[in-house]
Amino acid sequence: MCARPVAAGLRGLPGTSNAGPPVTKLRAFLLFLPLAVMAAGLFGAVHDRISYTVSPEYFTRFKFVQFRLLDSPLPERLRAAEVGFLASWWMGLPLGVLIGAMGFLQSSGRRMWRALLWSLALAMAVTLCVALAGLGYGVIQTTEVRVEDYGNWYLPKGVLNLSAFLQAGYMHNAAYLGGLVAVPVAWGFQVVYWWRGRGEA
Repeated sequence: MCARPVAAGLRGLPGTSNAGPPVTKLRAFLLFLPLAVMAAGLFGAVHDRISYTVSPEYFTRFKFVQFRLLDSPLPERLRAAEVGFLASWWMGLPLGVLIGAMGFLQSSGRRMWRALLWSLALAMAVTLCVALAGLGYGVIQTTEVRVEDYGNWYLPKGVLNLSAFLQAGYMHNAAYLGGLVAVPVAWGFQVVYWWRGRGEA
């Protein structure tokens, strides 16, 4: 029963096999919003599984406490993915609106949908690259750790590997920066996509 509205919404979009009415720009935009939310949540889950590998203590002494998952029956690595999803899904809303709105630049609903899919993939890739760059920067910065340099950071007591904890923190902070950088990058891609496809339906 639930599959019928979804199928009806997707019918006519590029990549679907069912013939249907032409894709409108508004329809592409509205379908893109939940897709962006899901992509942001899944990105967060993958991101936090990576950062859990860097520093399990970042989660067991910080994030699991913050998200009230200390007593969850799930394995720690899955809880880390849950934290990532919960911390990131909401970023899909502004991401979807900002990138999706730029899609109206395209000449048709079909081109808009293609541009939005490519833009979303590009945004995720850019965010991941910035997050990994942040991790690399964190590794360099924590070669020698002076606690007084991190007065504005939350450093729970009893952390055994403070360098790894800080590296995970650098990665998380960089991921949010990457999300900001990804928006203008996606806009730029859409302008290029529009320019190269002028006159194409």
